[in-house]
Amino acid sequence: MTGILMASVGNSYGSAPVNTVAPAVTGTATFGSTLTTTNGTWTGAPAPTFTYQWFRSPSTSISGATSSTYVLVAGDVGFGIFCQVRATNSVAPSGVTANSNTTATVAAVVPGAPTIGTATSTGTTTATVAYTAPASNGGATITTYTATSSPSGITGTLSQAGSGTITVSGLSGGTSYTFTVTATNSAGTSAASGSSNGITTTPVIGQAFGGGFFAGQISTAGNGIADYNLVVGPVSTAQTTNKQWKTTATTTAGTSSVVNGAANSAAMNNASHPAAEFCEALSIGGFTDWYMPAKNELEICYFNLKPNADPNNTSSGTNTNAVPSRGSNYTSGTPAQSSSADFQVGGAQAYSQSNYWSSTEESALNAWMASFNSGNQFSPAKNNFDRVRAIRKVAV
Repeated sequence: MTGILMASVGNSYGSAPVNTVAPAVTGTATFGSTLTTTNGTWTGAPAPTFTYQWFRSPSTSISGATSSTYVLVAGDVGFGIFCQVRATNSVAPSGVTANSNTTATVAAVVPGAPTIGTATSTGTTTATVAYTAPASNGGATITTYTATSSPSGITGTLSQAGSGTITVSGLSGGTSYTFTVTATNSAGTSAASGSSNGITTTPVIGQAFGGGFFAGQISTAGNGIADYNLVVGPVSTAQTTNKQWKTTATTTAGTSSVVNGAANSAAMNNASHPAAEFCEALSIGGFTDWYMPAKNELEICYFNLKPNADPNNTSSGTNTNAVPSRGSNYTSGTPAQSSSADFQVGGAQAYSQSNYWSSTEESALNAWMASFNSGNQFSPAKNNFDRVRAIRKVAV
């Protein structure tokens, strides 16, 4: 009877956990930061063990958040966070809980930096810049991406959350640029991405470029996609009069291309082809790749650098190698006089309102020529004496 009496009267075998100091959560209440909780102070025998559950205030449990540390995610932004610590021992196998302090409202941070993609020149003043969205949006939806040029700091924006392509306008013609991209959310703007590849915008017609002046673009495949920028040499050094296409009325192999003046010209770089020989010998602006333009290259020069405002010949002008491609002949008013004052009548670089040789052979007796008075394309005898003006081309 003595043992039973002692068990019922005293000498307890244990006690349930009791919290005397609440658990304490520390850490910064911002997206991506790590919070840590203490267990607090407890009594109880035997000594309790502890488990954890994190909550968004006021009472939403966070699935899977069951360790003594917790990394804040996007779903936590706008909420305070607290941890509930459960103490368990053999006297209280289901446990006793105590809540920690609640953090300040969790704030978003700026996004990670986007990943730069490919920059592409799309015209005289425009380019596109592709990017990939950052892995982290900072806990708040990204609303805007901004591409910034170097040099000049010209910007373009795109309002969306994910990856995309930004258009940048207001660039300068014939200028080289690289770009970076940033992302913006409600917390601010990210660090910049790495720099893009370099691009060069299309020059302005008549702009000084490549040792001469920009005359337009050509598509060697005739598909409307530019391969080359055409450069007309300075009138003082690249133009001459009274040159024959050929001194004899015979066929010249390798001169049939309407688009590859460089190949045509190289095929007749000798004394029997005075016009081409003149062009091939030029060294202007540090460049020695000047040549006699092919028929469709010469037509582009007329279309963009027409010196006068007179009517055009409406039986010429179709040029599928031009950019943009032209599938029909001129009208009386199109093309108009060049937009470049230097190439208008009286301008320092203007073509003479005369006939100019191309490097394209039409037959054993004749070669193609263009009038810079009306745009008429015709094929006189090769041994005629007339003007030639050298060009070069620069890959786009």
